[in-house]
Amino acid sequence: MRRPNPILALVALLALGVSSQPSSFDLPAASQDRQIRWPTKRIEVALSTSLTAPSPAIKPESDVLGALRRALASWSRAADVTFVEVSSKAQSVSPTNGGDGVSLITIGSTAENLELFGEGNTTARTRVFYDQDTGDISEADVVINPIPFSAEGEPLQFSTDGTPGTYDLESTFAHEIGHLLGLNHSHVIGATMQAFQALNGTYGLPATTERALSQADVTALRSLYGTREKVGSIEGRIQNSIDGNLVSATAAHVWIEDLADGRVVASCLTTAGGRFNITGVPPGNYKAMVEYLDMQPGNSTALSGATDRKPARQRAFRSVEITSRLRVVPDKTTPLNYVLVPPQNSPPALNPRFLGINGELSTVPVPAAAGEKLTLYIAGSGVDLIPGSGFVLSSPFMTVDPASLTLQQFHGSTPVISFEVSVAPNAPAGDYTIRLQANSGELAFLVGCIKINPSN
Repeated sequence: MRRPNPILALVALLALGVSSQPSSFDLPAASQDRQIRWPTKRIEVALSTSLTAPSPAIKPESDVLGALRRALASWSRAADVTFVEVSSKAQSVSPTNGGDGVSLITIGSTAENLELFGEGNTTARTRVFYDQDTGDISEADVVINPIPFSAEGEPLQFSTDGTPGTYDLESTFAHEIGHLLGLNHSHVIGATMQAFQALNGTYGLPATTERALSQADVTALRSLYGTREKVGSIEGRIQNSIDGNLVSATAAHVWIEDLADGRVVASCLTTAGGRFNITGVPPGNYKAMVEYLDMQPGNSTALSGATDRKPARQRAFRSVEITSRLRVVPDKTTPLNYVLVPPQNSPPALNPRFLGINGELSTVPVPAAAGEKLTLYIAGSGVDLIPGSGFVLSSPFMTVDPASLTLQQFHGSTPVISFEVSVAPNAPAGDYTIRLQANSGELAFLVGCIKINPSN
């Protein structure tokens, strides 16, 4: 399932606009000790005849089956999973109280399917049936919203050609197939599995970046289906020091970045015990960071609240770099533990909530191309207290011009700043993080917010 992605126009009052949110609704929201996965790498999916029938939700002449097959192929290549297609006249997904053994992909406008979209204007839903004891998936159904609509109640459509004001169908399929395989939402902004989907035309561009899987998506999938040979893992625990006591940091976001090029490689949430385990990590040197995720319902549309469920509340803490050099070697587990101490165990004052380009703010990644220079906007509490030297890109392939820092003068209480980012001509594809540091020394991160897609 995907939520609408908010769009904030810089030309007026930062008014909330349109978009949509993803998430599977039967998968557990927080990190689990037990993996949820198919017991085999050969997965049969049934393509409903509704996918090729005329639908008010699909722009005419859209390549629906082509978009679906390209999305399936992306995940198949990532971890050597084989999808076997069969045709089905079925239109409706299985009821919640029991599956029928058929993993159906449908856009049928049936009462059963429409009932799944009663919570809001989501673009698609995925229902996963799995064994509570083993985590083995037995069935997963995907339904594309047969009647998508905007926050204002206006009808919307899916397309495959980037038509402004429509959702990119291939991106929707790619996200939901990730759920079908057992993945939950990612808190890497540039990931296919992040919780928001933009309308085409966001930032004045086609919203197709999520067609390409990020490295964080691939690592997460390989942790479920890939070989464990010649890769390593990272495991540890994040704790908060409160009044002299150590308390587990639940649902904290831990991620690693390649030390050489700065690309985000993997990401996870801590369990109720504050523990985390990142598997399938290629050997190499990494940086590791941790951030607090604000799960308050009122903040669920901003970057740090991109999730479909609300884990148990924890004490807020400030973002911090756990280690600047972490060595991962093949076939071994690298330990990584951290205790949040003052001032990291204090509530954050620096809280970037939105980013964007071309006069818009949103919660989806900013697309960039090698050799490009762009003006990046960031909005949120405390961003006006960041000096020009306080912006650092995670990659040596990107630089910030400190002299370009500008405090934008717009109505409303949320500070908005802008600055110029230059991308090197030889910058590799991937998701890149912006590190922000206020005059007080407090850090914040926009994890994987700049996305360079493969050129082909």
